[in-house]
Amino acid sequence: MTIDNIKDWLIPISSFIAIISTSIGIWLSLKEYRLKLQAERRLTESTRAETDIRLLELFTNILYIATGRRGEPIYIEGITDLLLKNNAFSADELADPSKLKAKIQYISFVSPMPGLESVIAAIASIATLAKRHPVLLDPALEALTRLLDYQPEVTEKYLVSVLDELKLDKERYISRKK
Repeated sequence: MTIDNIKDWLIPISSFIAIISTSIGIWLSLKEYRLKLQAERRLTESTRAETDIRLLELFTNILYIATGRRGEPIYIEGITDLLLKNNAFSADELADPSKLKAKIQYISFVSPMPGLESVIAAIASIATLAKRHPVLLDPALEALTRLLDYQPEVTEKYLVSVLDELKLDKERYISRKK
């Protein structure tokens, strides 16, 4: 091999080495980019799950207002004494402590009631959230359907607005309560 032959081979060999190193660099960059995309996707899913959980928690609090069960329950001992004096418990309930406890808790439960304006605003909020957040659609439709017994005029108006906007079957939700 002469120096001229070596010079002729040097350019293609150096070009080949440059192409190989560039290809390896691109491949490594794409591999790292793919890993970053996967990490971002996992982070997005995790953030969405956390947001959904917080949203559902707040949504549940709105349901307490809408159903008139806002605040912590209050158990009044005086009611129990009055019931015992008036023989409000059957012999079966007095013989079974779990039945007696359940009845006492049921009868002596008092819940602070929100104002009617709060209830109406909560029902409107449920409808609005159902329209905006797909994760809340099923719980909202179920809640609004059950609220038809509690506040029929207001609830039906907002339930119909959700069903109309989302193009859902009105008969399925409204007629089952009538």
